[in-house]
Amino acid sequence: FSTRSDRFMDTYRKGLNGLQAAWAGKRYRGHHVLPKNIMALFDRFGRKNK
Repeated sequence: FSTRSDRFMDTYRKGLNGLQAAWAGKRYRGHHVLPKNIMALFDRFGRKNK
């Protein structure tokens, strides 16, 4: 539970919203933190901020 919560907090610090955080959490499930370029990756996969 704590790793998942930490991942969500990391996504919010990087500027993602809740839906984007859920997507990133699934994609990077085995990682403790998300990559610094997560927003560029997010745009690359065709997802936009709402």
